[in-house]
This record gives sequence, structure tokens and C-alpha cells, in this order.
Amino acid sequence: MKRVRKVLDRRRTGALIDLHSANQHNPRDGFASSANLYLEHLPFVDRLWFGEYFDYDSPPDYWLVEVSGVPFGLMGEMLEKGGNPWRGMLFGMTSRLPWAGDPRPLWKAWDAFSLVGSRMKGWWVPDAPVRTDRPSVPATTYVKTGKALVAIASWEKEPVEVTLAVNWKALGFGPSGARLTAPAIEGFQPAASFAPADRIRVEPGRGWLLVLDAP
Repeated sequence: MKRVRKVLDRRRTGALIDLHSANQHNPRDGFASSANLYLEHLPFVDRLWFGEYFDYDSPPDYWLVEVSGVPFGLMGEMLEKGGNPWRGMLFGMTSRLPWAGDPRPLWKAWDAFSLVGSRMKGWWVPDAPVRTDRPSVPATTYVKTGKALVAIASWEKEPVEVTLAVNWKALGFGPSGARLTAPAIEGFQPAASFAPADRIRVEPGRGWLLVLDAP
């Protein structure tokens, strides 16, 4: 892998190495975690596609360490039955076009927000600037100057209502006049507007992508 990476870097500027694996934690494959199985290769690859047979109904920590690539500094994409787009956004993940699902509406929402160059603050970090009042509905925040994109997703079995707890100092702007809006995203969410202190209804297995900004 070292040689492959060196050859590509010298001869093919911008080349990407993509590592794909099905979930090998089963009797046939010896209960091997894909992340552990390929761990020594991860410093030399650019993205992961841990796909078939991964259980996207598993808890958030399973997503973090088994599927996402975040602990290794890598992006990841979903495959099995298209994944779960709301939960995927907690880890910066979408399905991969054209294999399963259609992530293009989400990509357009990313572009509308100018997601490139934002700082990702996941629900797992101690200084996450936005949290909900329910551990089963975690939040990840993508922070830019003067605005933030907040992804929330539910692991509850019933609809719930959550309130956002916002660290305004960490975001760099205050609550005065702040707006919380959900852009319309085809197949993902309708357009909606909230006050930052509102209770927000979240359906089971789904979530929201919310823009928090100041005028």
C-alpha cells in the first residue's frame, strides 16, 4: 500500500484510493470488523465505502467506529438499502450515486450552505456547540463564520420532541435575531422555520438538517 500510494502520488495527481468492504462480522468471515481488518491500510486511502450487511439501525457509537471512517480521518459513504440519510448526516455520510439512494438533493443543500470549509463538530466531542435534550437524538454541527448547519437524527421508536441547547459563544454569534430554518430537500425534509428555543418534532429513524444563522 505504501508503494501504491507513492506511485499514484508521483504519477497521477489527485488520484483517490477508495476502500470498499461488506460487513465481515459474521460466522462465515470469522466475526472480523472491517475497520480492524483493513486498519493498516487506512493511512494510505482517501475514503471508505463500508456497505453491504451493515446494520444502520445499530446505535450511534456503532456508526462512529464501524461504518463512518471519522476516527481515521476518512470520509465514508453508505450502501445497504441506501443507508439512513438522516443518521448519515451526523457523520457527513450519504449514499453513493448510483448504487443505492439518490444523494443529489442533499448535495445541493450542502452547496447552498457552502459546506466546504466548515468545521465539523460531531455529537461525540465534548465541545459540540449544539446538542439536543435527548441522548437518543444526537446532533452534529457544521460551523462556518456567522452560521451553522445542524444535523439531528433519532434512534427513538416513537416520534419525540427535542429542544436544541446552543453554545452561542462557540458558534461566534448570539441568539438575538437568530434564525433556525429547514431548507426543503427532496426525499429528506420539507421546508420549515423554528425559533432556536422551539420544541422540534422528530419522527422515528428520521431527523432534520437545520440552518442556524444570524441576520
